[in-house]
Amino acid sequence: MFVHPNQLVPNCVIKTDVYGKTNYPIMLQGTIVTDMHIKVLNRFLVTHVEVSPKLANGQPFQPDQDFTDKEEQHKVEHDQLQHSTFLEQYQRAVADYQQMFQQWQNGTMIDIHQVRQMIVPLLEHIDHNHADIFLIANQSTKLSYFYHHSVSMSLLTAILAKRLGFDKESIQISIAALLADSGMAKLNKTHFEKNGKLPTHDYQQIKKHPTYSYRYLEKTPTLTKAVKLAVLQHHERIDSHGYPLGVPGEKIHPYAKIIAIADAYHAMTADRYYQEKCLFFSVISTMKKQENQQFDRRYLNVFITSLEDALLGEKVYLSDGRIGTLVALEYEDLPEIMIQLTETNQIISIGERDQLMINHLIK
Repeated sequence: MFVHPNQLVPNCVIKTDVYGKTNYPIMLQGTIVTDMHIKVLNRFLVTHVEVSPKLANGQPFQPDQDFTDKEEQHKVEHDQLQHSTFLEQYQRAVADYQQMFQQWQNGTMIDIHQVRQMIVPLLEHIDHNHADIFLIANQSTKLSYFYHHSVSMSLLTAILAKRLGFDKESIQISIAALLADSGMAKLNKTHFEKNGKLPTHDYQQIKKHPTYSYRYLEKTPTLTKAVKLAVLQHHERIDSHGYPLGVPGEKIHPYAKIIAIADAYHAMTADRYYQEKCLFFSVISTMKKQENQQFDRRYLNVFITSLEDALLGEKVYLSDGRIGTLVALEYEDLPEIMIQLTETNQIISIGERDQLMINHLIK
C-alpha cells in the first residue's frame, strides 16, 4: 500500500526503494521505519512510500487517515521548502550552465552578465550550506557529471576563497572556476565522454582546454586579469609538472591554486565516464599526498579544515538505511570516517574499501 510519510508509524516496513530528487535511494527496501526515518522522508519532499500491510512485529498496519491538521501540514511543507531550496537552486544552475555550454559549442560568445545572473544567487547561499556543498557530488551521475562539475567547482572555490580571506574577490574567483572548463566547448565531446582511461591523443586534446577557456575570456572587460590568469593556470602544479605552461608554484596565481583544489576534490568524489567516484575522506587522503606537488600545502590544509568544520557533527543517512552522526575523520594510513549510530549509540567505522557510504545529510 502507498501512504504519505506522516501516516507511517515505527515498525512500518518499506516495500520498495524510496527515491528523492537524485538517482540514489534515500531509503532502501526492507527498512524498518523509526521516527527519524519519517523525518528524513519529509525533509526530502517524499509524498508517498510503499509499505508492507504488516508491521515488523507481525501486527497489521492501519494508516491513520486523519494524520495531521492543516496547520501542522503547512509547517511541515514550509520546513521542507526551506531545506530543499539550495539543492533545487543548484540543480537549476546546472541546467542553465548546460544550456549555456551547448550555446558555446555552437559558436555563441560567453555572456558574462548571463553567467553572473545564473551563479551569484547560488553563491549568496553558500555560507549556510557548506555540508551539502562538500557532498555535492552525490547530486550528479556519469551522464550529467560534466555540467555539474563546473557549478560544483564554483561553490567549493567560494568556500575556500572566503576561508583564505578573499571575501571581496570570492565572486570573481568563483566565476573563474565556473568558466575554467568553458574551453572544452571547442573540443569534440567524445573526448570527455569516453568510458575507461583516456587515450593519449584525447588527453593531449583535453590539456588544451585552459588555453581555449582563456581565449574565450581574454577580451572580456568585466573580468579582471587575475580571473583570466586563474582560468589559464587552474591545471598548473606547484612542482611545475602541470599544464598548459608548466610554470612553477611561485608563478601560479593564488586564485588558480584555489580552483585547482576545488577541481580535483569534486572530480574525484564524483562518478565520471573514465573513473569511478571515491569516498570524500579517501579523496582527502589522496590529495594530502600531493601537498606541495600538485597543491599548495597551506591552501589544502585550509580546505580540509573547512570540510571538517562543515561535516563533523552532521546527522547522516547511510546507504544501508541506518542513521547516525559523523564524529571523526581519519586521512592517514587507512582513511575512514567514524559514525555514531542513532539507534544504538554504537560507533562504526567506514573505510575506503567498504560498500557502506553516506547517502544524504539530514537537516
